[in-house]
Parts: sequence; structure tokens; C-alpha cells
Amino acid sequence: MASDQVILTDGQFRIQPNRSYKSKIIVCTILAAAAFLIPLVWSFNYQVLMLIRCIGLTCIGYAVFDFLFRVNITYVFDTVNRTVYQKAPGLYTRRLMSFEEVFILPETVYGEVHYVISNKKNKYGRNYPISDFFALTRKGKQKQELFEREVLSVITALLSK
Repeated sequence: MASDQVILTDGQFRIQPNRSYKSKIIVCTILAAAAFLIPLVWSFNYQVLMLIRCIGLTCIGYAVFDFLFRVNITYVFDTVNRTVYQKAPGLYTRRLMSFEEVFILPETVYGEVHYVISNKKNKYGRNYPISDFFALTRKGKQKQELFEREVLSVITALLSK
């Protein structure tokens, strides 16, 4: 889980916390394709046809939004400049904060834990997720322990240097 989300290169530690959205994007793309191909095979009345097309357009919109603004979002911990960047490949790169300002915080949303980075001055203000959500199941706790051991320990070591 954690190893496919993390890239360690010269002086940079990159993490993509939302890689699990890939399967959701694939499912939405298949549903959208089915919504536009099924009316070619079977004939429906106008209202049903428009309903199927609206479902297809919604699925396409969801897949495109997730692909552009969730899956490819990368957080770069640059050890040379001691800065954290948020990067959307091909769209933008934004400086978030320096290493001295970073605070790692576990946050709970609807009973599921995930880790975020925020500014030390305003810990509970604007934050940026660095992990996927961990369910309160045995498998979720194993994923959380793996993340803490493989990724979170590297991030805290980078920040403490």
C-alpha cells in the first residue's frame, strides 16, 4: 500500500496519498462507456435515454475531476530547499510551507483516520492529506501501521534534520 504511493529521489521525497482513487476512476469510466453504448444496442424512450446519458455524464465528470485533482496530486518534501510543495503534474506547483512550519496531525473524518500536514501556527486550519483513509477494521489498522512504519517515519526523519 504505502510503497506504491511513495517515491524517493535525490533530495526529494514524493508522496501521492490518493492513489486508491484509480479503481474508482476505472469503474466510473466503465459505467460512462456503458451508459453511452447501451442505447446503441437497445432502444429506449426519451426520458430513459436522457436519464442514462445524465448518469454517463456524471460518471465522466467524476472520473475527470478525480483524475486531474485527486489521483495525481503529489506532495514533495524537498530536502535541499527544506520546503514542502503541492504538485499537480502539468497543472501547477505550489509552495505550501517550510519544514520548520510543518506539523503532522492524525485527523478523523466519519470515523476513519488519515494523516495530514498543517502549519504549526494554525494546526487545525488548512491542512493537506498525506495518507489515505484507514478504516477501523483489522485490515485498516494493518495499513495504518504500515504507513506509520514506512512513510511517516521517513517524513518525521526528514523534518527533524
